[in-house]
Amino acid sequence: MISLAEKLTKEEKAMLGKAFQYSLGTNMASSKVSMQSKCFAMAMSPGLELFYKDNPEGRKKAFYRHASEFFNTHQVFLGLLVGIALAMEKKNAEGNEDISESISSLKASLMGPTAGIGDSFFFNCYRVIIAGVCIGLCAGGSPVGVIGFILFYGCALLAYKYLFMTAGYKYGTSLITTAFERGIIPILTEAAGLLGAVMVGALVASNVNIKVALEPVIGGAAVSFQQMLDTICPGILSILLWGWSFSRIQKSWSPTKLIFVIMGACIVLALFGIF
Repeated sequence: MISLAEKLTKEEKAMLGKAFQYSLGTNMASSKVSMQSKCFAMAMSPGLELFYKDNPEGRKKAFYRHASEFFNTHQVFLGLLVGIALAMEKKNAEGNEDISESISSLKASLMGPTAGIGDSFFFNCYRVIIAGVCIGLCAGGSPVGVIGFILFYGCALLAYKYLFMTAGYKYGTSLITTAFERGIIPILTEAAGLLGAVMVGALVASNVNIKVALEPVIGGAAVSFQQMLDTICPGILSILLWGWSFSRIQKSWSPTKLIFVIMGACIVLALFGIF
């Protein structure tokens, strides 16, 4: 494995650059059989060509191994695992001991936890925070919101992926092993999940506005249901609509169908003066 103090050569930097470019096509070659394995193998190919340049048979075997093994994780952490696998392939090519099974086992054991971390943090936490800020900017008619989301989410994730790939290659398995041994991974996963849930609730309450227009007259006085709901439980209708919509998506409803159902319900309820 590469020493922590060892600097990357120009050849290795070029190799990592190509590996990063090839890793961008993850979902272009994904399948239900092996998921991201084809893309993982393509991301590994620049390193395999470098490490096994004097051993074409070894290069073919390594490429086929990565292309045929089931693999699936979060996009950002795919970079980390590619980097670690490249470091191990280098050791495998240079050493006398065959550690190909260890490489496969490491990928299989880490793809689940890293997928959980990536989904909890980048999808359910980081994306929600950035989207919340940018939606607020867009609501005011500013194009800065769109540009900001592209820069701080889209471009930022690409930067994280490249940095993780480089770190994985430089530090090898010691990086992830240390994180697990110190208990950092479970803490980060749980914290990101909780923060993401809080942000989703805040976004629903602030962006999904449902107002009850019905105000029946009882005993000569108008009763405002909206005021009652705001006093007892503000935003309850918004969170109920979100929960129902989420349950429909889980029932395999398409977003288009859901939108038309909500639009139709809004028209009917508005005609009767309820909402």
